[in-house]
Amino acid sequence: MIRMGDRHVGEETAEKYSMSKLSARKVAAVEEHLLTCEPCRQAVAASDAYVGAMRNAVVKMPKAKPSAGRKMAGN
Repeated sequence: MIRMGDRHVGEETAEKYSMSKLSARKVAAVEEHLLTCEPCRQAVAASDAYVGAMRNAVVKMPKAKPSAGRKMAGN
């Protein structure tokens, strides 16, 4: 198991955690740390909110139409 020790979850790790981009070992270490560290729970919650908002925004974006000057594949 990876131990966090007295270190806090960094911003990059919080973002990767929120995006499910960490290994199972790292997830276990982060979650163990989150059990006892309120500032890191708040940082992960903020990261979760940001990632969720970005995913929601992407879903709501209109699909881009090819411009008249751009050639389409196969043309």
